[in-house]
Amino acid sequence: MDINKIFGSFDSSSNSGGWDNRSYDYTSSRNLPTMDENHPKYFIRMFWKMIFNHLVYSKQLINFFGEADSSISTKEIEYAGERMLYARAYDHISKIDINDEYHQKILAEENRKKLIKAYTLSINFYENEEEYEKCAFLKEQLDFVNFLP
Repeated sequence: MDINKIFGSFDSSSNSGGWDNRSYDYTSSRNLPTMDENHPKYFIRMFWKMIFNHLVYSKQLINFFGEADSSISTKEIEYAGERMLYARAYDHISKIDINDEYHQKILAEENRKKLIKAYTLSINFYENEEEYEKCAFLKEQLDFVNFLP
């Protein structure tokens, strides 16, 4: 599998039929993100940012797939996008351990209103999907955030 072809396929302005002929060195430390992607603050912020950017993401996904294949229904695209979004957001927040003092400190420093809203939306989504284990995990974290001083 050639990663350059995968990423290049999204570049419609290329003269090479959508394929990107540039090569990238993804193993070089110079190409690593400057943000620490293993920090609890990163996981928490990615969680709520993904939830709040859901509408923009859904519109982009519908436009992309709607243009690519008109036989796919808009409802199917919306559902698939929503599933992917909540799964990825859950993956981020599931790395937070409310029993860890440092994670507690980071949670206390975050915007509580945004966190509470993101947790609530996620719980509602997973209730509709009948994924009650995820609901329980999210509810435990929501309760912790609600009782922060």
